Amino acid sequence: MARIIESVADSVESSPQLAGQIADNLTSIVGYQRILAKKIIGLPIRLKQKGIPRQPWLNASTGVHQGKRKSPSSSKE
Repeated sequence: MARIIESVADSVESSPQLAGQIADNLTSIVGYQRILAKKIIGLPIRLKQKGIPRQPWLNASTGVHQGKRKSPSSSKE
């Protein structure tokens, strides 16, 4: 695989048009790999999202957002 990538990189240096075609081909290959992986593992694979990161969502009922843990329900033994 490394040899293939190196030879493609050498070819791309001399032709910008070839670089665009290779980028399109790689996008297609990634799509096929995603579909195969989804079929094999049976779980959806999240797509990469671009945007501004937000604060993590923390469940207020656990007390974690205040830096404290909520004590487990008291059970009498």
